[in-house]
Amino acid sequence: MSQRDYESNLETAVSYLKLQNGIDARLSVKKALSQVPEEEKTEDNKSYLKILALCARFAIEEADISRAGYYIRLGLKLKRFHVDLLFLDIMLSKVTHRYGDMLTTILSYLIAIDLPDRELYEYDFLNSEALKEVYDVYLPLAYSNTQNHAPIMEIIRDTAERLKKITTGVYVDKAYDIMRAIDLKSN
Repeated sequence: MSQRDYESNLETAVSYLKLQNGIDARLSVKKALSQVPEEEKTEDNKSYLKILALCARFAIEEADISRAGYYIRLGLKLKRFHVDLLFLDIMLSKVTHRYGDMLTTILSYLIAIDLPDRELYEYDFLNSEALKEVYDVYLPLAYSNTQNHAPIMEIIRDTAERLKKITTGVYVDKAYDIMRAIDLKSN
């Protein structure tokens, strides 16, 4: 199967990013996005999802919150547990001070990085640095700025148990422990 134009432009954009050439990367991603046929904008199209994630990332870097949110919502509507889009949504929630949404997105991210299909995607935010940032920065910020901790903890505990049928649950368990420690410290 031959490579489509938008896939070529995506590869070019990724190459530019590796060379730290953000301007040309943005142009290549913009061109790639315009080349994706409507019928190929599906959850199975990893290239399209990567293009949306890069568009969202660039929009965040440019402080264009509404455009970043648009790309994130578009991608998450197709693939609910897309690691990169979820991480970018966490960042966006921080900027917009939507801590309840941020907490929910963090939990979705922790589920997504533990799903069996995670290796099928070339995620940028599936690494120890991103996970450390979630645990050390975003989770404490979101949880400390969210009210009604008892029901949240109950939901997380129940969700973690159900998740163990399809994931290890280790990431959500660690988040639960961090939140419990925050509660103990604040009491």
